[in-house]
Amino acid sequence: MEYKRSESFRHELQTPVDIRYSCIVNQIAFTRVGKILDISPSGVSILVKDELTEEELYNDLTFSFCLHTKEIQTGGIVRWKKYHNDGFRYGVELQTTEQIEKLIIEELKLRRKQEVLEMKKNG
Repeated sequence: MEYKRSESFRHELQTPVDIRYSCIVNQIAFTRVGKILDISPSGVSILVKDELTEEELYNDLTFSFCLHTKEIQTGGIVRWKKYHNDGFRYGVELQTTEQIEKLIIEELKLRRKQEVLEMKKNG
């Protein structure tokens, strides 16, 4: 399961962002949580404690997260997996529209501006 996003705009988050993802398997819906480690307008790298099930890997997942102030919801497909000291790291290709990509970029700009102000404030 190897996949590389070929984007020049990928932002590694200084503080990981909470993400919820859900899946419906055999008409049963469930939700789990993780952390976004890096993000681009079309993909995320997430860290989760437990390994994803086969159903999660091969069914549509719905993701929900907030980078700054607005909730972003979109579908996604897992493209790769790596083992991590704190669990499992997965690369997800987001199924975005142009509107969602613009929202991700705007929220990242606002988040980064806030991070810079906090760094200046804390010296």
